[in-house]
Amino acid sequence: MKTKLILGAAGHANPDAVTLDIDPRHNPDVVWNLNKTPWPFENNQFKEIICHHVIEHLEELNPAMDELYRICSMDGEIYIEVPYRSSWLAFDPQHKLIFGYFSLDGYINGGSTKWMNTERKFKLLERKITFHKAYRRYFLHKIFNKIPLAYERFWAYIMPAEHLIFRLQPIKIKDNQKNR
Repeated sequence: MKTKLILGAAGHANPDAVTLDIDPRHNPDVVWNLNKTPWPFENNQFKEIICHHVIEHLEELNPAMDELYRICSMDGEIYIEVPYRSSWLAFDPQHKLIFGYFSLDGYINGGSTKWMNTERKFKLLERKITFHKAYRRYFLHKIFNKIPLAYERFWAYIMPAEHLIFRLQPIKIKDNQKNR
């Protein structure tokens, strides 16, 4: 049984993974609209889930995060890459959601967004803003990733980033620990 899932495969066949896409022309293993829940997978089925430029196409974030939590194993990892809010990529007419550095904090254990009431929390393994190579040449990406709030408030539209990358791990309690 394959333990890797690629959401939004867009025609990139991968023999080591289950691929899912909304468009049957891409020949995914599973044709599915991710706005429809529950997704057609078992609880804790995958150790690795790749969401490369797919989450921004969804109608709502909460149901998707709930499903990612549900289908990812306790020791699994979720990779999410989305266009950064000031990137030209963010304004594709097919994109429904726009993301900033702190957009997923309500789902992250210890995140800055405290008002979100969700029981499904994730451990943040990595979060970074990526930039075009012209900015990387001057090491600006290293500076801005150390001061993300200042970047978001003052620099995001002066020196636009390209992408955000999140690596998450669901925080789940083993069944035998729940009863103690």
